[in-house]
Amino acid sequence: MIRHLPVLLTLLAGGCLWLTSMVSHAGVVEARLPSGKMAGAHYQAGKKDQPAVLILHGFLQTRAFPTVASMVEAASTAGYTTLAPTLTLGISRRNKSLPCEAIHTHTLDEDTAEVAFWVRWLEQKGYSRIVLVGHSYGNLQLLGYLGRNPAPAVKQVLMISLTDVERKQSAQQRALLAQDMRARLEKGNQGLVEAEIGHCNKYVSPPAALLSYLAISRGSILEALAKTSVPVEVIMGSKDDRMGSDWVDKLVSGKIAVRVIPGAPHFFDSQYEFDLHDAVLQALQDKSPRR
Repeated sequence: MIRHLPVLLTLLAGGCLWLTSMVSHAGVVEARLPSGKMAGAHYQAGKKDQPAVLILHGFLQTRAFPTVASMVEAASTAGYTTLAPTLTLGISRRNKSLPCEAIHTHTLDEDTAEVAFWVRWLEQKGYSRIVLVGHSYGNLQLLGYLGRNPAPAVKQVLMISLTDVERKQSAQQRALLAQDMRARLEKGNQGLVEAEIGHCNKYVSPPAALLSYLAISRGSILEALAKTSVPVEVIMGSKDDRMGSDWVDKLVSGKIAVRVIPGAPHFFDSQYEFDLHDAVLQALQDKSPRR
């Protein structure tokens, strides 16, 4: 009985609202989404005088992805409460990254709704100060959330390796592909499409789901960053080969606060892992984040 006491206390602390929808064990929480699917996250409580930090993984990955897992560990060690969800991407209890060639029926709107769900989860736990941290494509899902009346508790956003969606495809190519998807939908054609998107050369999806991601462009990212009322800081590596050579300049010209780590690649692996941790922790300690 005693060995199960921490789990019991965690469940009781969540309140009756969560007793029927959440299971907690060893730092892992599960919650039932409005869709009925079960979503999971790694949760670790920290010091009450510090904000909660929600850390979101990149495209098709999970919270176990090394870049994300190392940031969670660094923030937790520094005393911050951390919550690292794995987006379901339409799959209950998803715990593995998805291959590009899998059939992807999930949409950007569904991703964004899950971000909102986990922010509310933190609010239900009593956190009134929340920082959102995204890596790579996860930043686009955070931007989608910021564009939809974010909770007042969200005080800051850190974007690591903010994706340049026009690195592999020009704006014209993406527009033509989007036009093709709309034409298919108008004809009632729901057949699967193979397209290049994100890091995927062969991404398989029905037209409507693919179209939701094609709505993102360089222009829409910069516009969303300019409009959000939440302070945003972007952390980039100078050797990130997944970005166009002018992407950082575009961000800076849009009056976005950008911190560049010399020599670091997209995933901040090897020795650059510690440079990333230092940059993230410094940004979290900044009481007046820059725009």
